[in-house]
Amino acid sequence: MEREHLELAHHHPGRLRVRADALIEALDVVQRIRESLDAVPGILSVKYTAQTGSILVEYEPGHADADDIILRIAEAADLEPPLDEATLREQRARPALLSIRAARELNRLTEEVTGGRADLRSIVPAALAGLAVYSFVGEKNRLPRWDNLLYWGFNIFTLLHRPEIDEDPDARPSRLAR
Repeated sequence: MEREHLELAHHHPGRLRVRADALIEALDVVQRIRESLDAVPGILSVKYTAQTGSILVEYEPGHADADDIILRIAEAADLEPPLDEATLREQRARPALLSIRAARELNRLTEEVTGGRADLRSIVPAALAGLAVYSFVGEKNRLPRWDNLLYWGFNIFTLLHRPEIDEDPDARPSRLAR
């Protein structure tokens, strides 16, 4: 018979939650887990919810390793770890990678639709500037203040166009930069 897998419910540096049906109302198993985690430096707290079979571990990043914590819990509970160590790291990085890929695809589509005349580096700051005008003219309650929107648009534009700004031979340094 195959052992149940421990499920990684969520992880943020310093805080991770795991759960498994085998941990529901399993105080003896949780005691073994606590004893195993007591040997790990950097563990701040271990909280158990009996009704859901959930364990929340708060730890000091840099002093305790999330993958080690997960593996210790799985071993103490006689459960299969959620995934191997490399897959766990990839899984934690996946949301950021998906966001980056989506932004790149949206940028590619924007360039295609505009015939290469615009990309998100120009459109996002322009949209913020447009929202600034809209906020200034009338909409006061639902948007940030117009000057904040304008500032954000300018900052995003200069951040995204830094190489072009730095390479421009006609650009004169401002008096503040001297």
